[in-house]
Amino acid sequence: MTGSTARHAIVLGAENDKRAIVLGAGLAGSTTANRLAARGYAITLIDAAGGPGEGASGNRAGVLRPLPARDDNLLAQVTRAGFLATSRHLQALDNAGLAAGFAANGGLWGKTGVLHLARDAVHEATQRRIVADQQPPADYLRFVERDEAAALCGWPVDAGGWWFPGGAWVSPANYCRANLLQHAANISTHYTTRVERIAHDHGLWRAFAADGGCLAEAPHLVVANAADARRLLGDWLPVFPARGQVTHLPAAAGSPPRCVVCRLGYVTPEIAGQRYAGATFLMKDNDPAVRATDHAENLAKLDFILPGFSAGIDPAAIATLPGRTGFRPASPDRLPIVGAVPKLGDAPAPPGLWLVNGFGARGIVWSALAGELIADAIDGSRPGLDRGLAEALAPARFLDRPRRRANKAP
Repeated sequence: MTGSTARHAIVLGAENDKRAIVLGAGLAGSTTANRLAARGYAITLIDAAGGPGEGASGNRAGVLRPLPARDDNLLAQVTRAGFLATSRHLQALDNAGLAAGFAANGGLWGKTGVLHLARDAVHEATQRRIVADQQPPADYLRFVERDEAAALCGWPVDAGGWWFPGGAWVSPANYCRANLLQHAANISTHYTTRVERIAHDHGLWRAFAADGGCLAEAPHLVVANAADARRLLGDWLPVFPARGQVTHLPAAAGSPPRCVVCRLGYVTPEIAGQRYAGATFLMKDNDPAVRATDHAENLAKLDFILPGFSAGIDPAAIATLPGRTGFRPASPDRLPIVGAVPKLGDAPAPPGLWLVNGFGARGIVWSALAGELIADAIDGSRPGLDRGLAEALAPARFLDRPRRRANKAP
């Protein structure tokens, strides 16, 4: 086990014992650790990988933007709250001088704006109507016609769409690193360390290694280790890995597009000599290899976003393109899973066990919101998110569903 000692001095009285174990150093775990550490908690962070952001959060770039809907449904409300929370959090990391430290490593984020082009004429009309009906602030969202969309991204496009001026590309791995650097004095990191099981005894949660040794103990334990959470918590948790492959393309400085552009896929502007296009999303596919077929799918999406953009790529060279494959934890209702764990195996879970999971393809968007929700709950603070929205994200919703269906039966 690496890092400083896994045990901190016990403060008498559970209510004064500000210690927590966080399992997972990806976006979910690192942001939660950051938000707790900011409140004075001593965090023991454990990850099986060799460093932060090496799993699903290891892509070179991802997209930060919300997802409006005509009825402003639950997903739309939570993505809006998440977008605003992550934007504030990244700006705080930037203001703390942490972004500068990653300039030579691709950067922390780029506030280029995000252009979400309509899929077709019907979708374009829907996008236009949503903006007209909801009248969001122009610095949050406005609809742009095709010519303005082309001018914004610097490439001819087939449709208009939503323009999010505050949208950005984000380096997930650097985001994870920045989270852990900001309050490093309060976060003890332990990498290449697998937690075999967890247990609760006399008010403390303990994490154990395969040899039976206790890795850490604390009144609170946050499970944020992606799909591996099912192994520790039980099969009641419907989180499964979704395979995603991103294609890496060489890019000259200043070349189009000038902003992130989405349309059934996404493409970033140039970032340190590269641009990133993707991403595939496949369930029940555990192949870690970078595949030519997935590159071809990403390039087809790229041409749908920016017509003719991949014309200079030799089809024979597709198999040699670099890329990255990751496995993102997905929930069945596309919402993140954030809150107190209701069940450990087949029994009710003791207090102090928390879950941050199910981010799917929206890990960047959900991260800060989820971290704050857990920190609020552990710290006993009033949650910054509407109570109804917070309850909709709680892990207990998966146990309530059979009861709800029974109540609806004739």
